[in-house]
Amino acid sequence: MILIAICDDNPLHLEHAEKLTREVLAREKTAFHIRLFSDAGQLLNAMDEEEFQPDIAVLDIEMDGEDGISLAKDLNALVPGCRIIFLTGYIDYAPDAYTAEHIWFVLKSRASEHFALAMQKALSSLKEQSAASPGFLVREDGRTVFVPLDEILYLSRISRKAFIHCLNRDYTDSRRPALLIPEQLKAHFLQCHQGYWVNLSKIRELDGHEFVLTDGTRIPISRGFRDKAREAFFDTFLSI
Repeated sequence: MILIAICDDNPLHLEHAEKLTREVLAREKTAFHIRLFSDAGQLLNAMDEEEFQPDIAVLDIEMDGEDGISLAKDLNALVPGCRIIFLTGYIDYAPDAYTAEHIWFVLKSRASEHFALAMQKALSSLKEQSAASPGFLVREDGRTVFVPLDEILYLSRISRKAFIHCLNRDYTDSRRPALLIPEQLKAHFLQCHQGYWVNLSKIRELDGHEFVLTDGTRIPISRGFRDKAREAFFDTFLSI
């Protein structure tokens, strides 16, 4: 399921962007879910409070409040894998748009010619990533690092920061784990405690109220997550 955010403070333009997006995705026969936002604050709040992680974001640039380029920079930091398409009425913004990572810059007046190409490029980029080794992007100390799923043992949370514990080293990220793990990989992780998410493939055994991982690390299972954790453990290992 591809999650798409469209943000524009003009209701008619927002509706038109949704229509264009649906037309492209219908031809691609891709499962998708679109959410519409009338300003940057709504989108950022959905990401923070609802753990919404868009795979693709279609952004107007000139909006009340935070402009689309600043919003794109926020998305670059919060969801590095999000493919961004600028859909704007003003060519003058083109040079500034390149201060943020994005897939395409489309003028609204020429959307009928160029928007489908931009969306197809975003979709192709997502497919290329899925075909490669699965994993996700971690932002640590101002740099973005791709961490393969096979390397990850578990994630832990202290305050709102995530610690990604891997076979050879650990990483930190300012995003909490629930927002860090992309939607397509959530099924690979099991939350067994308020502060722990374990990679199901790295669980070696269930020992009382703890998971023992392949490297010997013991992860606590709290009372509130106990039934769900045991069920997931047995469903996973009995199906092998």
